Amino acid sequence: MAEEQRRAPLFEALQAYARKVRAPLHVPGHKMGRAAPPEWRAFLGESGLAIDQTEAPGLDDLHAPEGVIAEAQELAAAAFGAWRSYFLVGGTTAGLHALILAACEPGTAIAVPRHAHRSVLGALILAGLRPHWVRVAFDPELGLATGADRGSLQEALQGAAAAVLVHPTYYGIAAALEAEIGLVHGAGLPVLVDEAHGTHFAFHPDLPPSALSLGADGVVQSVHKTGGSLTQSSLCHLGRGSRLTPARVAEMLRLVQTTSPSYLLMASLDVARRALALEGRAAWERALVLAEEARRRVEAIPGLRVRPTDDPTKLLIDVRRRSISGFRAAEWLWDEAGVAVEAAGLTYLLAVLTPGDTMETVDTLAAALSRLPSDEGVPALPPEPPWPEVVMTPRAAYLGPKRAVPLEEAVGRIAAELVAPYPPGIPVVAPGERLTRDVVDYLGHAARSGWHLQGPADPRLRSIQVVEE
Repeated sequence: MAEEQRRAPLFEALQAYARKVRAPLHVPGHKMGRAAPPEWRAFLGESGLAIDQTEAPGLDDLHAPEGVIAEAQELAAAAFGAWRSYFLVGGTTAGLHALILAACEPGTAIAVPRHAHRSVLGALILAGLRPHWVRVAFDPELGLATGADRGSLQEALQGAAAAVLVHPTYYGIAAALEAEIGLVHGAGLPVLVDEAHGTHFAFHPDLPPSALSLGADGVVQSVHKTGGSLTQSSLCHLGRGSRLTPARVAEMLRLVQTTSPSYLLMASLDVARRALALEGRAAWERALVLAEEARRRVEAIPGLRVRPTDDPTKLLIDVRRRSISGFRAAEWLWDEAGVAVEAAGLTYLLAVLTPGDTMETVDTLAAALSRLPSDEGVPALPPEPPWPEVVMTPRAAYLGPKRAVPLEEAVGRIAAELVAPYPPGIPVVAPGERLTRDVVDYLGHAARSGWHLQGPADPRLRSIQVVEE
């Protein structure tokens, strides 16, 4: 790795500013921690609060970077193999919004897999786009989406301005991204990749290839998930040879990001990049060794099985033979053992390992799982959600006049909100789609079964928002 990667220019500038300043006559109002509540100052420490800064002398400006932020972003691009890289202080959501706004003009269509993160729907609403939904394949045993259906993707590209792809899924399934990128590029369209869970891919050969290395035009990564930065900090990249222009992407980022960006978040991206560039391979080697040991230990516990994933650091634990649901198992692990897993579903637990874990982590997880009780069995997996009938754009449905009606009275109406039950985490209905009898029956079953529902104003789904007619 180039010697220049040893620098963390933004972090270094913040430290220098904190040493030099005598009278910070600017915001933030806590004045480097002096006016912060005492318990907050004691907990965070004076150093952390001292670099919670604004665009002070020598600290550059995220929205017009020419100094240390520009240099830090250039170092990030070099480390990740990008043409351009941009700091995000609004999470991967902000990056996805900016890329989609940059790639598509209002009123055009975009190909989107049905298992895309709900933040993509937000971009469709902001941009006034028409979704060309792409069907996804499901794991028949666990009911998880595994990736986009190739034939459906090919069909969705017709008349579209761009395509969104997911790499990897939340569960570490990477699917056939290279072939999918080839398909989209063959149609002459830009590929925008949600790589929220794949920041670490570029730093170890035993992990899946990164989207940038496979030719993606735009990529967004949640560095805070697996890269070591603070929560809410992410990176947006343009690939070499990208069909998107840096000026257009920067313009859209200025639109969707705050005008008061957190220097703590940006500095954390700077130092996380440095650590990945200098020590990433060794760090992720340790994590992979831990993951293999955890897999071996969990597999030895009667009634448990670790399902293979493309990212070995995602432990997808099948609990069905233990006669307990994943939801109940997660509750028991937390209540009885203080073990907090990443996610749970009807049939599984998801545990994530990173270089921040140790053998003690593995010991604690294995010991807790070995005591996992049996329960009342596992409910049957839900069927694949009904396929949507798109009637109007998400923007028109979501932002236009709407009202709540009882779910059973919504048949035939047009949805004005998203409802995505977990499991399987796929939208059953999105704004602008018809609430057919099949859709209402599916949603009613999900609500009665106690599934977690993302999106609706009424989380128990006694009512649903529909377009006013």
